[in-house]
This record gives sequence, structure tokens and C-alpha cells, in this order.
Amino acid sequence: MKLLPPSFYRRSTKQIARDLLGKTLCRRFDDGSVQRARIVETEAYLGADDAACHSFGHRRTERVRSMYLPGGHAYIYLIYGMYDCLNVVTKSTKEPEAVLIRAIEPLDFVPLGKVKKTALPTNGPGKLCRFWKITRAHDGLALFTRKSAIWIEEGERTERIVATTRVGVDYAGDAAAWPLRFYLEGNPFVSKR
Repeated sequence: MKLLPPSFYRRSTKQIARDLLGKTLCRRFDDGSVQRARIVETEAYLGADDAACHSFGHRRTERVRSMYLPGGHAYIYLIYGMYDCLNVVTKSTKEPEAVLIRAIEPLDFVPLGKVKKTALPTNGPGKLCRFWKITRAHDGLALFTRKSAIWIEEGERTERIVATTRVGVDYAGDAAAWPLRFYLEGNPFVSKR
């Protein structure tokens, strides 16, 4: 499939979060094997003016260093001291914004019968990173080249997109109510309903 070009990532973060749904996230492992999955859930984080964003107020710390790269790079951070989370940096070096990949549907994994949501391996940002062994060592990788361990290709989407509020950002004042979480309606791998 065709790679998403750098220009894809240097647009409106909210639009990118919607447009990533149905695209194909790819992961090359140390043994050279490659796995692919459909992106089924995302959240947009709008930088300096978004109290839920790590770069709120143009915060510059070692943790958010990758958010100041040009759009199309990975920003990976640790939450709760135990879960890595994969984000796609958007826009420019002066606009530190990103899209969190909340859930993916592995293209080589088919749930058999009724599977409990808790048993699905990639229906949450921490779970998908653990399943695919994505760590902070991958922070800053370019996502628009197959030379990276992680990249994004074109994909298909037929499902309706649902927009709602983001998960776990109650501390963010008015920004907590912004409808910046997007998912594919009816997809079993979506993290929360």
C-alpha cells in the first residue's frame, strides 16, 4: 500500500485525527517481520491552547521534545508509570500538536466467537503498544518511511465516524468537553463506548 506522505501530517490536527481512521499502521519487528493493523480510534491534542495536551502553554520538557518535530513523527510517552502511548505528531515545529492512536484492529487477528473486550490485545493505547512492543525507544521516528520500525500506509474505511469527548482528561477544564475523540462506529476494537 502507498505510504502517507509528510504533507498528510502537516494539516489541521482535528482533520488528521479523522483521516487516520481506516489507515494502516505498520510495525517492523527486530526479526524483520511486519504486522499491519487498521487504525480504529484516535484523539486530537491541539497544542499550546489545549489544557489536555502535553505541550499546553508551549511547555518544553524532555518528555515532549518530539512534539516539536515536523508533522509525521512519533511521539511516545509513558502514562501511569507503566504504559507507553503512540502519538502522531502533526503540523509544524512551531505548533506542537499530536494525535493519540487509541486503538487498532490487527489485520492478522480475528476474534473467535464472543471475545470479552478485556481480552482484545489492541483496544486501548497502552495495550496496543504492549502488544506491538512499541516503547519510548521509538519516540521521534519518522512515520512516512518504511525504513522506520513504525509507519502508516493508506487504508480503507466504510464505517461511519463517531466524534465524542476524549478519555481521561477531566483535569483540562473546558478542553475536557471538546469533541476530539474519533472512532469507527461498531468496530469491536474501539477502547470505550
